[in-house]
Amino acid sequence: MSNTSTQIPFGIIFTGQPEYTYREVDQFIDCSDNIQPLTFRAKYVQFLRDFLSGEIKPSTLVDWNILCMFYGDLDARADIDYRTDNWEEEPEIVAGGKFFDGRAKKLREHLLKHGITVSSLSDNRVL
Repeated sequence: MSNTSTQIPFGIIFTGQPEYTYREVDQFIDCSDNIQPLTFRAKYVQFLRDFLSGEIKPSTLVDWNILCMFYGDLDARADIDYRTDNWEEEPEIVAGGKFFDGRAKKLREHLLKHGITVSSLSDNRVL
């Protein structure tokens, strides 16, 4: 898809791990300074704020490229907190990472249904 204004439904239910989710999605906002162009960054940060305030539902229309960015952030966090052994001493972080892993997989499937291909960090991992 090349049209940056194409919107699709958010498409997934995002319940569970509320403290972890809030903390990590808030961190996505804090780490967004390097996103370019600035107009895209502003849209992404607004999406994240709307998500944290509960305004994003499965039926909410979202720009597909915003969903791809969100997928990438979810996938990266799942990779750090769950797929690797970085936090084995902190089971609540591992559980949150596992939750994000599941949500990232669901979002990836949803994006694929709409003809949008994204790759996972785990796709490139040598086992």
